[in-house]
Amino acid sequence: MLFKDYTVDKFILELSSDAPSPGGGSTAALVAALSSSLNSMVYSLTIGKKVFEKLSDNEKNKMVKLQEEAKEFIKKAQNFMEQDRDDFLSLMDSYKLPKNNEEEIIIRKEKIKENTMKAMKTPLLLAEECIKFYDNIEFAIKHGNKNLISDGGVATVLLHSAIESSIINVKVNLNFLKEEEFCEEIENKCKSILNISYVKKCNLMNEVENIIYPKKI
Repeated sequence: MLFKDYTVDKFILELSSDAPSPGGGSTAALVAALSSSLNSMVYSLTIGKKVFEKLSDNEKNKMVKLQEEAKEFIKKAQNFMEQDRDDFLSLMDSYKLPKNNEEEIIIRKEKIKENTMKAMKTPLLLAEECIKFYDNIEFAIKHGNKNLISDGGVATVLLHSAIESSIINVKVNLNFLKEEEFCEEIENKCKSILNISYVKKCNLMNEVENIIYPKKI
């Protein structure tokens, strides 16, 4: 059964159970989907309203386009949920391979490495996709219905959380690949993504705070 067909209750129950999946990776992708959904809501309650008519033609066209991109990102995040589950289950199957002789040991070792690579790359790709989505949220905060700016703020916080969570899942798999030449490159990429995300989140949240709870002069 695909995650997108789960009820909220079913997902939460399975997440809290002893089932091997869903886990942190699929949850990170779900949080990314929730961020995009919330941002799309800002557009839905802006497009066609009075505030929308006050925008320039270019801004109107861009908002419509960005909402479509937000909807596509939701689907992409849902696909990451499935991919993470598949990667994890494949990795667990690798550890169950026989190791009764030298040949089996070599095959098992290679399969574990192969599937660890996959389990590491999926959350990294998710984090990279999430970074791109900040621009979408920024536009919603700047040009969307001002009564929904707090929702844009929540979308921002959720996006950063999805990125942080994804990087955790990158690192837990990268730990088993420390002997590989690419390890340092991936580690540096993770640091860069986290730093960029933190700065973007803080900048957007400053904008949100100034609107929803301005400081007294």
